[in-house]
Amino acid sequence: MKALPKTFLWGVSTSSYQVEGDITNNDWDFFTRSLQISKRISTITKPSIFYKGGTQVDLQPAGDAAKFWDTKYYKRDFDLARRLGLNAFRISIEWARIEPEKDHWDQVAIDNYKEMIVAMREKNLIPIVSLNHATLPLWVMTPPQEFLRRTGQNLLPHPLRDLPLADPPSSDPYWKSLRGWENHETVERFIRYVERIIVEFRDLVDYWITIGEPVATIIGGGYISGLWPPGFFLKGKKARIVLHNLIEAHVQAYNKITALDNIDADGDGLANRIGFTHLMMEIVPAEQSKIFSIPVKDNTEAAKNFSYFANDYFINAVINGEEDLNYLNTLQRSNKNSKEFIVHEDWKNKADFIGLDYYRRVYVYANKIVSLTSAKFVGGVPINDLSIANNQSHNVLNTLGWEIYPKGLYNVIMRIKNKWNNIPIFITENGIADKHDGHRAPFIVSHLQQVKRAIDDGARIMGYLFWSFMDNYEWLDNYRPEGKFGLFSIDFEDRHHDDSDLIRHKTKGAEALELIIKESLSQSKDGVISDSAIAAAQNKFGIFTEDGSRIIYPWMTKWNNG
Repeated sequence: MKALPKTFLWGVSTSSYQVEGDITNNDWDFFTRSLQISKRISTITKPSIFYKGGTQVDLQPAGDAAKFWDTKYYKRDFDLARRLGLNAFRISIEWARIEPEKDHWDQVAIDNYKEMIVAMREKNLIPIVSLNHATLPLWVMTPPQEFLRRTGQNLLPHPLRDLPLADPPSSDPYWKSLRGWENHETVERFIRYVERIIVEFRDLVDYWITIGEPVATIIGGGYISGLWPPGFFLKGKKARIVLHNLIEAHVQAYNKITALDNIDADGDGLANRIGFTHLMMEIVPAEQSKIFSIPVKDNTEAAKNFSYFANDYFINAVINGEEDLNYLNTLQRSNKNSKEFIVHEDWKNKADFIGLDYYRRVYVYANKIVSLTSAKFVGGVPINDLSIANNQSHNVLNTLGWEIYPKGLYNVIMRIKNKWNNIPIFITENGIADKHDGHRAPFIVSHLQQVKRAIDDGARIMGYLFWSFMDNYEWLDNYRPEGKFGLFSIDFEDRHHDDSDLIRHKTKGAEALELIIKESLSQSKDGVISDSAIAAAQNKFGIFTEDGSRIIYPWMTKWNNG
């Protein structure tokens, strides 16, 4: 097991499509620009008796995003990062830029990323590089525009009649692409891309993230919900193939990076540290459904299954080598006596750290439709937007309707520590959608308090990356103000003007993080979170209670002390 870094990594995370701008040849951009796809997504997310997901989705492309591809902008951003005291900055490399067509490599794009990383290092920012973050080149994945109808589907009520329940017609351009992670050739092509990147960047980068959120985002969004590319709905058979291929992609990428990256760019004695990012949640059962006050549905088992698939499955595969096909078929969790519980020796210990993305607690309920499909292994359905949940009690929400639950970060960290042999954890995303910047500062204080608690209890934490450095393109929520995650706020109305500058405005959250970093560094050279740093930030900005039920503001403490 590789040692922790010599200094605590304080940083931020970004992703290429969300911040760079001018990316028009990947699956996400195609997904948003296709009139057929946009119409379908808008139709199926229209509120109805079946769909209670919140805001109707209006797909938009990223366009210029935050103009981070522009040298002027990224150099300015690195300056701002250093002023906060950050020593790390996570970017992703856009495969579609590097290999815009099969076997065609764009050296200009490679060189631009090199210049970006050199500029980062000149500001004493350690580069954290993600090799794949949610998007694929169009030649790898062209999302289906149309789907065939099941027999009798036209007779079903909205939105069931509009759901992508069958395959695309043979004429759809989807079939001319590699069809993404469903095709094992994509794994082979991804490893060729990884090899090219490592050879080009190994003298500049030591921290590598292979794949971003393989289960929650790639599978959950693209093959279960139908709302992300490629846009399949409850396609369990496809999802199982994709899951296997994503595990293979990570394992083979780990092996390739280990073999090729032999240059210690940071001078800490290690040439590489390799992991993946994994969205993990505090998962609990939704409140029971009732008829005349009599409980009729217990959601406990659904929540356990959802947690096993979403939180545990991928880590079990790349640490323990486990492929629990028996669970996917029967919902028997981790039955090692089953012939379909397979242990792959060549999958074991293929991560130097778990990149933990944590945002919220979710409530999961059993769903009859899901249980009858080939995707029953997802276990249940999470309530995505609690602001419209009629029967579910909850604590404070962010502006996208997600419940704030700081203690969940501690719980998830300790779960990883205890279940997977205290493997190092790199908190690669933690953040809050906050339209008015009213909760961001106490959110940061309270979550870092829980990280400090976990460190004190023996967890091996490499660092903390806040999501995100600046407001950006937020996928299904595009540029809605409700989806503002940045330490630096951007008025995206400016992007409609040719002479726009997209100025970054410092938030209270940035001030809170800056205070914690600088106070922690004053206590020790390695800069690990200190109690005095948390106390100082709490006294200035306030803090959420650990269950997220309320914020304790500084004036409350002063008033109580009378």
